[in-house]
Amino acid sequence: MDIQHTPASLNEVRLAVLRQHTQLAQLLDELELHAKAVIGGAVVDEAQPLNDALGLLLTRFSRHLDYEEANLAPRIPPGKRGTLLSDHGEQRRRALGLVHDRDVFGDPRTLAREALAFIHTLRKDMAQEEEQLRALG
Repeated sequence: MDIQHTPASLNEVRLAVLRQHTQLAQLLDELELHAKAVIGGAVVDEAQPLNDALGLLLTRFSRHLDYEEANLAPRIPPGKRGTLLSDHGEQRRRALGLVHDRDVFGDPRTLAREALAFIHTLRKDMAQEEEQLRALG
């Protein structure tokens, strides 16, 4: 993910964010595949791949949010900046909730259902953000 390079323009940030969204979408697809396998019971030991996919997604997602907050937020109007930061806070809370539930409850099917809900919400949020990004500047 593009987190080290600090772009000079809004267009560079927009392209980096869209590229990161593409990468995150691939991780969401992988997590969804494992979650559905756990729910369907088709695979005996799908819990570990589910946990691994969730861990990788959440690590990359956190880095993505950090990137947007460092590079995108300063380049957008204050009202939109507040909305972006608020949305990120909610997304972080949901992600931390998944980690908590995974660690505390240990039920792969419950985690899989929660992961699917998170995936659905995150895809919707990313689509809205991409629409807003394209409308900037």
